[in-house]
Amino acid sequence: MTNLPEDIFQDTYGKVKKLIVTKKLSPGQLITDQRLTHTLNINDGTIPVVLLQLREESLLVGEPESGLTVRELSEIEISDLFDCRMAIETMTVKLFTKNAPQSKIDGLRHLLVPFEKGPQSLYVFHKIDCYFHEYIAKNCGNSMLYNLFKTAKTTSLMDLVGISRPLNMVMQEHLNLVSAMHQRDEHMAVEAITVHLENSRKSHLN
Repeated sequence: MTNLPEDIFQDTYGKVKKLIVTKKLSPGQLITDQRLTHTLNINDGTIPVVLLQLREESLLVGEPESGLTVRELSEIEISDLFDCRMAIETMTVKLFTKNAPQSKIDGLRHLLVPFEKGPQSLYVFHKIDCYFHEYIAKNCGNSMLYNLFKTAKTTSLMDLVGISRPLNMVMQEHLNLVSAMHQRDEHMAVEAITVHLENSRKSHLN
């Protein structure tokens, strides 16, 4: 794989990923270097490297020689994804609520402040949503559990699933969760994440 400056790679990576998250590159759609080079007006050689990275993250499937496509998830795969998230994140939330320093809980709350008047951009809020859940896992106090969270690639798969509910509703569920964490109420926090994930699952399967 060609070595590229990190800032250049990340810029192109972000642009291609945004096309996938916003469904401008739709599930099952064939992706070619030439098309993306034209669409994004990028000619610095980063496109092939970025596509390989996205395949590694399970967002793309296929082989570069025969063509890559945006991965399509069946309803069963989506349901399985939320089962995995439920198993992992109920525990990360419980441990975070119990173990995280107050500064980490405050950091989680501050992450949501810009969206208090209502999220406007689906893509921006989706990125924050993914970061929100990973932040909890990363700071839950159990490094093995965090490694499991990363290995499961649930965040990458959520890039394919996206958010299909009103953003204000999702935002309120995040606030309910943070409130329970502030109170150090493990039971309430686990209940809040369970409701959040179950509502998200239903929105994609009904």
